[in-house]
Amino acid sequence: MNKFILGILLTIASVSSSANFESVWEKSVGWTIESTKIIDSFEHENGRVESAFQGCEVGRSIYFRDDTYVTCNTKGYQYAHAPTAILLSKRVSYGDQASKIWRMIVNNEMYGIE
Repeated sequence: MNKFILGILLTIASVSSSANFESVWEKSVGWTIESTKIIDSFEHENGRVESAFQGCEVGRSIYFRDDTYVTCNTKGYQYAHAPTAILLSKRVSYGDQASKIWRMIVNNEMYGIE
């Protein structure tokens, strides 16, 4: 009986995790995967650098192992040590001007970045 209940719980967890993954990628239709990078650290507002990923705060710098970084322009919390970030871009036009907007996916969560 305990194995049966455990099986049901694992199935429910798997389905809900899969549903979250699909919703992130459904939001990504029309975006281009530019690169994947390992997150090394981030910088607090007071300048202190911490070697983990704790989500995004507007203005927070996220540093990658290849010595590049992005700045968050949305907010969201999660905790992970050295997760992989998938960087996406999309070309947009406003009148005569064209530019790229950027997003970062980390552990099935999407963040706005610059």
